[in-house]
Amino acid sequence: MELKNIHTFIKVAEFQNFTKASAELGYAQSTVTMQIQQLENELHANLFERNGKRIRLSAAGQEFLKYAYQISKYETMAINHFHRTEEPEGNLNIGIMETLCSSEYTDLFYTFQEKYPKISLRLEVVTTLKAMEDLDKGIFDVIFLLDKTIIRPNWKTARTFPSDISFFCARSHPLAGQKNVSLERLLQERFILTEKGCNYRQVFENDLATAGLHLECAMEIGHTSYIINAVSRLLGIGLLPVFTLKDALSRGEISLIDVDSYQIQLAIQVIYNTQRRISLPLQVFLSELGHSCFPE
Repeated sequence: MELKNIHTFIKVAEFQNFTKASAELGYAQSTVTMQIQQLENELHANLFERNGKRIRLSAAGQEFLKYAYQISKYETMAINHFHRTEEPEGNLNIGIMETLCSSEYTDLFYTFQEKYPKISLRLEVVTTLKAMEDLDKGIFDVIFLLDKTIIRPNWKTARTFPSDISFFCARSHPLAGQKNVSLERLLQERFILTEKGCNYRQVFENDLATAGLHLECAMEIGHTSYIINAVSRLLGIGLLPVFTLKDALSRGEISLIDVDSYQIQLAIQVIYNTQRRISLPLQVFLSELGHSCFPE
């Protein structure tokens, strides 16, 4: 049984598409088809159910995928063991939310690259959904999310950090410095928010819908620093993780709003897929992550 055929099977299974798998692997589609046929002949089983151009894993394919992941994982472990150099090298692909890129948490990547210059980091700013999809597909080795606690089979959270999400306004806004501002009073203001579907915005809007309330959104944009600047110019009030507001708070440009009996707290989570190959760069990164100091 050829390892390259197993790797091809994994890609086809994850994409459920021969064309996309071919593009990802850099093979001709006929090569991918031939490799899958070779596997099926060896296993005496159809690994995919085909309906025209659409495919999906058969029952046998779902069962074999578990073995394929383990074979691929142990192959990597063996290579890493016998080819380990004094200085780790390789590639590490990371999916991260834009909000986290606008914070002190990025110091981890700077210090990691300084310590391991032969490991190439590829950081891609993505939505939560895209990060989760691409972790499953093996496009990302590890993802950084800000969300409610995520639990999935074969996913492991390397580290997690609670994070308060806060309403804020310009320092000269009437709500600055007020105590116990009611949610109803807050909703009289116009909001400047991240795009729809963003985790903390979704939590807030769901809570409002449950209470039969709604907000007026003056502007939405998936860019943290833009939101902070717009709020500081009295264009509306915002809702962002507190860790993104530290610099603007220290400069006296904005103030947190003390909202009565309402708080949103999510968690920063660093997640990897234990079913995927744990490469040497990922092993090193997880080790550094385990004893890194993070901002409070």
